[in-house]
Amino acid sequence: MEIIDISLPISPGMAVWPGDPPPELDLVTTLPRDGVQTSRLTLSTHTGTHLDAPRHFIAGGRTIDQLDLGALLGACCVIEIAPEVQQVTQESLRPFTLPPGARVLLKTRNSHRPPAQAFTPDFVALDPSAATYLCEQGIRLVGIDGPSLDAWSASDFPCHRRLLAADILLLENLVLRHVAPGTYRLIALPLNLCGADGSPVRAILLPCNSSPDSAS
Repeated sequence: MEIIDISLPISPGMAVWPGDPPPELDLVTTLPRDGVQTSRLTLSTHTGTHLDAPRHFIAGGRTIDQLDLGALLGACCVIEIAPEVQQVTQESLRPFTLPPGARVLLKTRNSHRPPAQAFTPDFVALDPSAATYLCEQGIRLVGIDGPSLDAWSASDFPCHRRLLAADILLLENLVLRHVAPGTYRLIALPLNLCGADGSPVRAILLPCNSSPDSAS
């Protein structure tokens, strides 16, 4: 079975959102000293390729442990946005068929850049008109190949608030440079973190003919 990994490797030197703690993996016990190796992991709930739950911006919204995992497992479409597009708008999305319940992954010019060693604010994100359009189409999940669905210059994260209020789950920091546009099967499961607003995920794509048609 072909497995297409679309997740960022997590390491101490990776780029993180300004203000987020960098990931740390520290030894607690070692084989020479203790006969067993164990480690302590420290990181933000929004490190690397991650899932945003409604609680990230919506008071009383569902947390990671309360999510319907069905939204994170099933058919998805990878849409490629023209590289000259600076911000994904409603008009950018209109040419594509987005049926109700769709899972949509956006491949933008972010994917054509070399892997970032430091945070850069000039990434492609959504315009609020695109967030409204996705809500109107009734999709259940949207992902993007950048650190945020909102632009760095956006005030008060309007796309996050619009999408999460509609109970649409968000995947960010996807690695799509090696993924052709088309239909796949998505698996993007978070840790079962009680009360959490987000979680890193190991997101993968499978060719549509590699898993049973019963998953949707």
